[in-house]
Amino acid sequence: MKVCHVAMGDLWAGAEVQLLALMTYLVRLQGFEWSVILFNEGRLADELRKLPLSLTVISEKHHGPLALASRLAKVFQQFRPDVVHTHKYKDSILGALVARFVRVPHVVRVVHGMPEPFRGLRNVKMAGYTIVDSLVTGQLVDKVVAVSSDIEKALLRTYGSNRVACIHNGIDLDAVHVTMQRPEMRRVWHINDKAVLIGTVGRLVPVKGQAVLLEALRILRQSNHNVTLCIVGDGPLRGDIEAEANRLGLGQSVIFSGHQVQSYDFINMMDIFVLPSLHEGIPMVLLEAFALKRPVIASRVGGIPEVVSHGHSGMLVSPSNAAELASAIRSLIEDPVKAAAYGAAGRSQVECEFSASIMANRTAEMYRSLGKS
Repeated sequence: MKVCHVAMGDLWAGAEVQLLALMTYLVRLQGFEWSVILFNEGRLADELRKLPLSLTVISEKHHGPLALASRLAKVFQQFRPDVVHTHKYKDSILGALVARFVRVPHVVRVVHGMPEPFRGLRNVKMAGYTIVDSLVTGQLVDKVVAVSSDIEKALLRTYGSNRVACIHNGIDLDAVHVTMQRPEMRRVWHINDKAVLIGTVGRLVPVKGQAVLLEALRILRQSNHNVTLCIVGDGPLRGDIEAEANRLGLGQSVIFSGHQVQSYDFINMMDIFVLPSLHEGIPMVLLEAFALKRPVIASRVGGIPEVVSHGHSGMLVSPSNAAELASAIRSLIEDPVKAAAYGAAGRSQVECEFSASIMANRTAEMYRSLGKS
């Protein structure tokens, strides 16, 4: 069976990390031939070139929509896939339309998360993408894959149970390793050995909730001045978030590391990992924190409760509630034994339920079921 994935490849975020983990394990399975088409060069392309698969990059920077579609059709006609598997709005709309035009038998669309809220012109643009994607998916896609049960419920209302499948994100545990140990990382970033380091990793966009984490830090520092926050990531809100940190008098207590290729080193040096998102699917960074045995506190939204077992592998708090978040962080600071137990339980949970191997096997079984239909 020939399967071709089509993806943007423009970022190095959750969807891209998940696609790499998936392909790393899919290529090990017998009975398949794999290809990937990306619309951008970048880290995902570099990583995929290391795998035994056919990779084509059709740069959206050098091709308009019609030229992209034409090149895509040519690659499909050369590879002759049985299944085309798409990931985000643009690649899903274009991929499904072209796949059906050249008569690819089956099209699969994975939904990594629900639509994010934006402002102004970008919100109008994303609303347009969402409408077109929904129409194309409704008419041309055989199977819609949800990465969490929360997303699955929303998709079932639109597409029905015979077209929706839930396959949880998985992490390549073999790829999770640190290059610099905690003491050395703290020295490099000038973090006091006795300081409690809380941190988060993600794009600096509204849905990730970093502003709530800043307010929680302000509350914490009213009673504990030995708490430092590390925010790993970059994005359009960076200037606003840095300004807010200064406005709250936290400028000396917050480290903005920017985007980091080796984020595992940063997660590993944190005492507590916090994910204050307003919505998520199954966030890859949460699985990474579990893999590194970090105690986790996360918002009770989207697919997060499917990953974090409250009181066992971490703590769940209400979204946008800085006081509740600060209280949860304080409870783990005051009980390091409980924090360590959460970290160990998280590692065990990700090994049993959220490995890339499990994700790949379930995805392959879905492909086989399409071949039988």
